[in-house]
Parts: sequence; structure tokens; C-alpha cells
Amino acid sequence: MGFFSFLFGKKKQTEKINSSVEDQSFKMSESGAKFDVEIVEAYKRYYSDPASDISLDSKDQNGKSVPSHLAYPQIFSQWAEIQSKWDRMSVLYEFWDHSQLDKLQDWQIMERFTKDRYATKSLNYFRKKVEVKNQLTVEELVAASKLHRILLDNDSAMIYAKKAYENAPNNDLAKVEYASVLHLSKDTVKREKSHQIIGDVLEKKMKQNDSQNIFDCFIFSENYLDSSVFAMAYLINSDADLETWDHVAEEYYYCPVFRYEHAVKLSESENTGLRALAKLTSLSQEFPWFTTALQSTIKNIESMRIQLGENDFMEKEYLEFKNNLQQ
Repeated sequence: MGFFSFLFGKKKQTEKINSSVEDQSFKMSESGAKFDVEIVEAYKRYYSDPASDISLDSKDQNGKSVPSHLAYPQIFSQWAEIQSKWDRMSVLYEFWDHSQLDKLQDWQIMERFTKDRYATKSLNYFRKKVEVKNQLTVEELVAASKLHRILLDNDSAMIYAKKAYENAPNNDLAKVEYASVLHLSKDTVKREKSHQIIGDVLEKKMKQNDSQNIFDCFIFSENYLDSSVFAMAYLINSDADLETWDHVAEEYYYCPVFRYEHAVKLSESENTGLRALAKLTSLSQEFPWFTTALQSTIKNIESMRIQLGENDFMEKEYLEFKNNLQQ
């Protein structure tokens, strides 16, 4: 990833300092505790069920209960080298694939791939296993709509979201997705309808979560509201600060449009231009079909070349993005 790999690369740079054995032990303990939490979170996200109950009773060769990071040292070692939460989550998703993939329902498998930034893989699964069914469940329709939104195919997303809403008008999952797709429309009537639907759901969610912070409703938890569209809309309309953007962004890392708007926010903020370019670069690499991101990344690299007086700045990435833009 070139010059900016230190900002968004998976592996952290090793600091050449003399740490005491106690400090190293503390860091390992702290990292192990974090792993133990994230592996459970990964399981819940893997099943798209924040309310699922899981207790990992891991045992060593003597039958003694041990923490997960000691029970799965290879996975923990790989996880510990990764900086990005969703790159770490990918490792844990792959870990759960070995024992849980065949237990997932079709819509959960679609979500597993979509949330792990494998939208094309999710689309292939949908076409082979789901689309051919005589009748799709509400969950399958919503997953299909969400997938097509990520692929920027809003017309197809509308077909599935509308069908889900018509089949289950009182289902919050269907209401949120239908409202999300309606909000993307340029039609004023449709947008007003989307606001009415989401307003009713949000009011209920905030009461259920006993929260006054609207953004809490968009973070993975019981009774949460899964909509990158409205999470982004509320962030923009409320002129939320970067700390709030960063917090919510972890939830919608799989959504290219959300990540693009996050980069725009960074580019407009003081002393965060490098972070903005780093975010655009990783976005363009992970979603090479997202033309808007490619164009913005190319322009940002060209602007940085002028500022630095370096005509070959990020040459490898620059050529990659130019090539993807022409395809």
C-alpha cells in the first residue's frame, strides 16, 4: 500500500524500544483480554444476532478451563498483528467458518460475506442458493436489498426491500431496509415516506435501549438499527464531530458510500488530510468498482504530488486506480 501503509496496513510497525518483562506481560494480558471479547463479538456478528448467548469454555490438554487467547494461540497470534478492527474480525470470521458455516441460514451466509467486504461473493451465493427459491423470507429479501445497495444497484435493492416491506409491514428489519432504500431516491414523496418509517422505528429503539444518543441505535447491540444510510445521514445533518464519525464508522466499514463520506469529513477537517487519503486509498483497493472513490483518490494523489513536489508519489497505487477506472 505504499507510502501510507503505516496508516491503514494490517501489520503494526514494531517499536524498537527496550520494554521490561513486566511491560510485555501486561501488554500481552491486555491484548489477550481484548481477543477474548472480540472472538465472542465475532460469533454474534457472524450469526447476525447481537442477542445470541455464547460462552466459550475452552480447555487445555489437562481439561483445565483457559481463556480463548490461550486456547487458540495461532489465531490469537495472527489477530494480534492486525490494526484494523474489521481485518481482525475477518480472521475471526474465518475461524468460525470451520465449525459454524454449515449451521448458518442462507441470509446469514449472505450477511457474513457482505459484512466481511466480500460483496461479489455474497452476490454469487445469492444467485446460486437464494434467488432460485420460489419464495424468499423477509430476512433473505432484506439481505438481498442490503447487498445490492453495497453494490450501488439501488434499483434492484428497491425491488427486494419493497417486497420485504409488503410481506411484513410491521417487521422492523423490513421497515428499516425499505426506509433506507427510499431515502436514496430523488423523489421527494419517497424520501418523506422513508423519514416517517424510520422515525417510528427510531423512537421505539431509543426507548428499548434507554438512550438519548441517537447514534447508539446504529451500533451492533440488541435492538440496534442496521442502516448505513441513516447512520450517515444523521452524522452529516447533525454535523457530528470526528470522534462520533470514527465510532459509528466501525459499524459500517463494509459500506463503501459510508466510508467515502467519512473520508470527505476527514478531508474537510484540520490536520486529517493524510488520514483522508489513507481511507480513500484502502476504500479504492477494497471496492475497485466504486468509481466515485477511485476518482477522488486519483485527484488526491495528484494534489499531494504537487504539494510534495514528487511526481511519482504513490505511483503503484496511482496506476492501479487509473487502470480500474478505465475498466
